[in-house]
Amino acid sequence: MTHMRRRLDRSLGRAAALVALVLSMVVTTPVTAHAVVAPADGYGFAQGYTWATGDPDDARREIAAVGRTGASWVRLPLDWSVVEPHSGRYDWGYFDNLVKTADSQGLRALGLIYNTPLWARGEGARLLFPSAPPRDPADFAAFAAAAAKRYAGRINAWEIWNEPNLPLFMGFVQDKAVRFTEMLQAVHPAIKAANPKATVIAAGLSPLLGDDSPPGFLAQMYAAGARGSFDAAAAHPYVFPGGLAADSDNGWSDVLRMNEVMVANGDAGKKIWLTEMGASTNDTPEGVSQQEQARQIVDVLGAAAAVGWTGPAFIHAVRDLDTANRDDREANFGALLTSDWQPKYAATVLARQ
Repeated sequence: MTHMRRRLDRSLGRAAALVALVLSMVVTTPVTAHAVVAPADGYGFAQGYTWATGDPDDARREIAAVGRTGASWVRLPLDWSVVEPHSGRYDWGYFDNLVKTADSQGLRALGLIYNTPLWARGEGARLLFPSAPPRDPADFAAFAAAAAKRYAGRINAWEIWNEPNLPLFMGFVQDKAVRFTEMLQAVHPAIKAANPKATVIAAGLSPLLGDDSPPGFLAQMYAAGARGSFDAAAAHPYVFPGGLAADSDNGWSDVLRMNEVMVANGDAGKKIWLTEMGASTNDTPEGVSQQEQARQIVDVLGAAAAVGWTGPAFIHAVRDLDTANRDDREANFGALLTSDWQPKYAATVLARQ
């Protein structure tokens, strides 16, 4: 017990030291392009489901806006339920277009594989949720392998699922971490066989308090046998509304704790990708100004650069869904553009130099 307590004290001490280092870098002056310090692996942008189900012309314009920043990555959503609505019959059209557009802007692509088609879902209430895990993880692995083979050389990084620590994004199933680990155990070897150069990233975990917090959920994954079934972990370090110093909802400190969990489980050499980050410029108590949004983005990028063990960081999102809807948090995450294509403050801060 004493030995375990000493190990815990050392771990907490390292985490506290990292927090102090990061907070010393919080931007307190007006944010400018010269203030942007990114992780060694760079930064990028994500937009979400609209790139899978929305207007393709809008997606092209949004990715072009990313190309005018200092970003080197874009996170592209590969919706299994859209591409394979019937078993064994693929329609890659929209995703082909996204990959082509990213290529045209000189951007590297992270593919996000998510959502289960109706034919592959389980029985009962889970049929209502495309976010439910597949009934048979082998079906998911077969789809992921087909994608990895098709886009090998153009996409060499695949993120598996999105925020499985939230009940909604695992179809409200029990034992979320166990079910997600089963998916990883099936998909990791399948992708590696299709593209040995691919990096398989376990889904980005959402800020959340309690047992399913990012470090808590990751620990559950290890307990379920996840070690060896992913090449990198991922987190979504949103720190709004208070910002990095306030560490709202443990948004950043939980990333540090995830690293401690990985070290304790023999994965010290693996990175944590930050596959979503940012803030919403809405008028609710959770909203921030455009200037504060830019500040929080710059602060989290700098924090990631300071620790040295993160992968690329992805800003969510490129463009607002509905800027006029001031009471909708989810509609106002755009960092570069309003919904009517006007530039936001962060577009200047992040502009390519």
